[in-house]
Amino acid sequence: MSHFYRILLLPILAATIHCGVPKGEFGWAITKAGEIDILEKQIQIITDYKMMRDGLIFSPSDTIHYVYSFSRNPGSELDFYISLNRYELDYVEIDIKKKNPETESGAIRDEFSQLITGEYLLKIVHEGDTVDEVKFQVLPEEGYTEETIEQELAGDQKDELIKYSR
Repeated sequence: MSHFYRILLLPILAATIHCGVPKGEFGWAITKAGEIDILEKQIQIITDYKMMRDGLIFSPSDTIHYVYSFSRNPGSELDFYISLNRYELDYVEIDIKKKNPETESGAIRDEFSQLITGEYLLKIVHEGDTVDEVKFQVLPEEGYTEETIEQELAGDQKDELIKYSR
C-alpha cells in the first residue's frame, strides 16, 4: 500500500516543484538628463514604472530606467547578464552588465542614458540562455524628416565618397 501512495504523491510533488528561471515583466520610467543635478541623481529612487513591452519609444535626452519583475522570486544569488544591443545590419551588443535580483523584491533595476537614435534590443540572460527580451526605439525629439535620415545615414558612413554624395 505504501507503494501506491508513492505513485500518487509523485505527480503532486512534480507539479509543485518549479524548474528553471521564471519569466517576468518589463517596466519603464524616464527622467530627462538636464532636469536633475548630480546629487539628486545619486539619491533618486524610481518607484513608478509603466509595465509594458510593446511600442516603446524614447528620446536621446531621456535617462531610461527599467525594472524586470520576475513572476516569482528567483533568489538573489543567481547571476543575470543584461545585454543591450543596437540594430545596425544585425543586433550588435553595445553594453553588458552583471546583475543580481534585489533581495526583497526579486527584481532587477538599472538605467541607460545618452543612447543615440536607433532600434535597441534589451536581453535578460542567465547561464547563456535568454530569459526574456524586449525591443525599443530611440527617436530624435524633433521626429524624423528626410533631411535627418540622410544626415544619419551620411554620418554612419566610413567611405567619404558615399558620405558626401548623399
